[in-house]
Amino acid sequence: MPQATLSKRVLIVEDEAGFREVLQIGLEPKGFATEGTGTLEEAKRLLQEERYDAIVSDLRLKDGTGIELLTWMKERGLDTPVLIMTAFATTETTVQALNLGAVDFLTKARNDIEEVAKVLKGLFAQAAPPAPEVHDMGDLVGVGETIRRVQALVGKIARADTTVLVTGESGTGKEIVARLVHRYSDRSKGPFVPVNCGALPEALLESELFGYEKGACPGANATRRGLFETAEGGVLFLDEIGEMPLPLQVKLLRVLQEHRVRRVGGTEERPVDVRVIGATNRDLRAEIARGRFREDLFFRLNILGIEIPPLRERREDLPVLVDHFLRRFCAKLGKPPMQLDAEAFEVLRGYPFPGNVRELENLMERCVALNAGGPVSSAFFPGEVLHPRTGQEFPPGSALVPPERGFDLEAFLTALKGHYLRAALEQCGGNRTKAARLLGMGFRAYRYWLQHLGGPEALPAQFPRPGEFPPQAPEEGSEEP
Repeated sequence: MPQATLSKRVLIVEDEAGFREVLQIGLEPKGFATEGTGTLEEAKRLLQEERYDAIVSDLRLKDGTGIELLTWMKERGLDTPVLIMTAFATTETTVQALNLGAVDFLTKARNDIEEVAKVLKGLFAQAAPPAPEVHDMGDLVGVGETIRRVQALVGKIARADTTVLVTGESGTGKEIVARLVHRYSDRSKGPFVPVNCGALPEALLESELFGYEKGACPGANATRRGLFETAEGGVLFLDEIGEMPLPLQVKLLRVLQEHRVRRVGGTEERPVDVRVIGATNRDLRAEIARGRFREDLFFRLNILGIEIPPLRERREDLPVLVDHFLRRFCAKLGKPPMQLDAEAFEVLRGYPFPGNVRELENLMERCVALNAGGPVSSAFFPGEVLHPRTGQEFPPGSALVPPERGFDLEAFLTALKGHYLRAALEQCGGNRTKAARLLGMGFRAYRYWLQHLGGPEALPAQFPRPGEFPPQAPEEGSEEP
């Protein structure tokens, strides 16, 4: 394609000559005039002398970083869009780059020219939008599209000073997300106060949240401020908010609406300036249907919502998470750098990680603690990782052998199917499409059986046992003569 027909000039800043050439060769047939350089200093010189429509830069260069390039450009008022490519993006670098004006982060891969071209074409197809502000903490790392969407959403939510509801399975990083929202919000200089709503009985939780006056209850020998007052100017993080008793939900709703609290045993209402972030691994819409969570409180909390994906839905992030945790625990425990061997990594690729990122983190700490040095083999993995269950197994001695008095097999199998229909729905946060996929069913078949068996509320929450289904009297003439 002749140079004259190319309307968009792109500067490639990449210190690996082979990859730089791959980018240039791949982008030029797609309508881009490219120029390449391998150093930060040369990129600065070119940007002072030439005009470019976009820049594609590696994050790590031999004489600097893409972050330094963005900072240098911002200081000089250069607003050329910058696309950062990297093989390993931590959340801190993601925050820095996107706050400094980078338009996107892409995984560095030789076969990903189409993705680079797609981003560039989308950039030029419309007026460049403001760069999304992505805020993150060190443990929310990854290179996949799923986690990048979470990062971008967190960045936007951090600046909006209203209530937030963070949902996701246990171990996905809900408190990490809550802390990063606080860290990059205008309340970052205020306190971050966490409380687990499921760990305290109702009376104690109420006094913890709202405080109490002297003599209000047994042991109240002095007036005490509650966590709402302690979190003044900052964030109150209500973890496992789905466990909060209904009477307290009413009081919490009033505080969110009025921005005032009344201590237990007191008559005076005190103004509070606190941002509330709730988190739960429960399906609150299902809890509302069961009468265990207030609908008005749900809508008041869920003004801004973030759903954290489970690790099994972001498998592309497994290598960088493993590397991240190994680096951290080697430094913490004073061990030499370690890596998983190929066989150990294949074991992890096949493991479902029911405990999500937290389970992976604990596993890597175990490996570093047990390994004196050298490659980490699967010998350091516990038995449940080496031999994972393929699903929820029968309770011991309950289903493999029929009860002596017999049982109704058809009724048991119907209950068993109903249990898995309900369990999958709860595991997928109420999303029926995901639940059907988890069970290897088509959506229509899943929907049919859900309705046929009476809906989620009618299905058994506990694993059925054959003994719960006594045998029915045989039909007349059905027995063998």
